[in-house]
Amino acid sequence: MFEIGGKQVAASLAEIVAPKHSALLIWDMEYAIGPNAFNYKEILANLKALSAVARDAGVPVFYSVQTAFDLLKEEAPVWVRVRMKRAKASDPNQLLKEKEDPHDREIVEELKPQPKDIVFQKRRPDGFVGTDLDLILRSNHVSTILIGGVATEGGIEGTARTARNLGYDIVVLKDCVGSRNRELHELALKLMEQTHFDISTASEISAIWRRKS
Repeated sequence: MFEIGGKQVAASLAEIVAPKHSALLIWDMEYAIGPNAFNYKEILANLKALSAVARDAGVPVFYSVQTAFDLLKEEAPVWVRVRMKRAKASDPNQLLKEKEDPHDREIVEELKPQPKDIVFQKRRPDGFVGTDLDLILRSNHVSTILIGGVATEGGIEGTARTARNLGYDIVVLKDCVGSRNRELHELALKLMEQTHFDISTASEISAIWRRKS
């Protein structure tokens, strides 16, 4: 550890991800989103293994689940336009024809949350906007977030940037993140690497947590 002004600053990856102050955030791995990633099988295997190690090491596991605003009563105009672009709709009223399947918002079976895990609903591609995530993390003395899931260029990067701006150490698990668009995934990872985010792999983190547990 480094010290400056009475504060301790992590000097190694092992210090950054020490189980006593870390949390694993599994991002949007529900049926409507996760399986669309080009590298879904790789993400799934790595997150399944890492989440098991996390629980054994006493690291809390968080899950985000995307929950859309009601289009007529709650949604902001800018996000109506975003949803139109995603659906390739020429008129917002076309979006009203979409039928929500509750199964789509369930976490995939292979990553099913365990009783002590924390599942939270969010509305935006940022885990801190309009949620209690920050309060829950601080209440559990978490100062480091390790994040994996889908999509790299969306909620992964958005949450990572806000987390760092709020003072958290954030570790992006490069072999646990993905997207339906390989190019955007690679661009987002490159941007985060070049803007000084901590990047690691599931195997590196697992090795550290196994030594600590």
